[in-house]
Amino acid sequence: MTRTVGGRYRLYEFLAGGDTGEVWQALDLGTDRTVAVKLLYPDLAADPRLVDRFVRARAQLTMLWHPSIARLLDIVVEEGTLALVTDLAPGADLGRRLAREGPLDAAGASAVGAAVADALSAGHQLGVVHGDIKPTNVVIPPRGQGPATVTDFSVMLLVRAGRRYPEPFERLKYRAPEVTDGAVPMPSSDVYALGAMLAEMLPGNSPARLRMIADECVRPDPGARPSAAEVGHELGTLATRLESAQVAVGSPARAAIGAGPTRTRGQGRSGARGPAWLFGSPARMAIVFGLALVAVLAAFAVTRPWEPASEQGDGARTATGSPGGAASATGSSKAPPLPAAAGAHTREGGAAYVRYWFALLNHAQGAGDTAALREASGPGCRECEGVVETVDTAYGDGGSMRGGVYVVRNVATNGLFTLDSPIYEATLDRSPRATLDRTGVERESLTGLTVANCMVSLSWTSDRWRVAGVPTAGCIA
Repeated sequence: MTRTVGGRYRLYEFLAGGDTGEVWQALDLGTDRTVAVKLLYPDLAADPRLVDRFVRARAQLTMLWHPSIARLLDIVVEEGTLALVTDLAPGADLGRRLAREGPLDAAGASAVGAAVADALSAGHQLGVVHGDIKPTNVVIPPRGQGPATVTDFSVMLLVRAGRRYPEPFERLKYRAPEVTDGAVPMPSSDVYALGAMLAEMLPGNSPARLRMIADECVRPDPGARPSAAEVGHELGTLATRLESAQVAVGSPARAAIGAGPTRTRGQGRSGARGPAWLFGSPARMAIVFGLALVAVLAAFAVTRPWEPASEQGDGARTATGSPGGAASATGSSKAPPLPAAAGAHTREGGAAYVRYWFALLNHAQGAGDTAALREASGPGCRECEGVVETVDTAYGDGGSMRGGVYVVRNVATNGLFTLDSPIYEATLDRSPRATLDRTGVERESLTGLTVANCMVSLSWTSDRWRVAGVPTAGCIA
């Protein structure tokens, strides 16, 4: 097959097919360099919202620049074609390597794990989550040609956003428990997948310390997992020492692993930790002392009547209640005030009002108070009426809601914008939501959203904005 994509990238060798598309080796006619081109499958390329998500994410993804990341170079959008152009990573993917030859040696597993952790850390520092760490997304180069390379950064997150996407059963072992429960993937979810993959790479006689690192990455509690930066540092240190031991004796020397001072996450059995582990890291000290403070506050809280609290959008919280609960509709929780910018009859004012409306929705779900949300919604907004009824029903019999918090990433317009009846596109996330009965037992649940695009129409009446509709299916419920 000889095909040119985007008038620039000439495809000439098929490399692999995956969950979302085919990968081809191609020649960049503009620079005369070899690149990889991922052609997303036609059903994905035909989805205008998916195409828009990739275009919007382009600026952030092209900022990822790290030796262990196959950097995104370009996104090509043509009629019926959506292609991702990246650096061509030399070598074979880890999935094929494991299937063909079995586990790596301890030094190799440490080196690959360190490279992946460093790549994840670089992405996390920019607020980018990979979301699909697995062996087939890690390329192992020929010996002496650099570190392992991570491919497909955020691709599956963008594909999954707002849609149900089938997941092969064998892939579920890399998915963190909170993601399985519907939570938005976070950096700690990437660390879980790395730990599951690291355990798969390890030989049966691998050092206890190496297995301990893998175990810590897959802790059920996301907050108890180490950061990708910590994992990368420790695996890198361990890989260097193991490789030195191999050079010295010609084979892995387990006796040398414990020799000399090095940073460790613990000694002996997994979970046994000494003072050096705590005081050797300011981040760990902060976490441990923070947990101690929480324990003290919890002990104090049991002597007071429980007053639930609400969750607010964009980082805001109500002043009443206790962490983790939902505010009472009759409590002192107040709806967020209308920002000055949201009162202007301008393009920017409408965008600010869209953000304000979602903040009111967060308040209503957390506090059970729908008055401000009703006022901000137009009389003909069926979606608004539906979500108001859902909240009122949940709280009407003494129940409550937990989660369902919307985080608005961006609000934009298109070329059809008119100030009289503007339509905005809000790019947002939503955490999973649970509806609880009066005894605290969950009776309904709503899955989360990640980088979902929701159309929001406004109307300007009586010298103020109101939401006229949120027609995108599944955005509010």
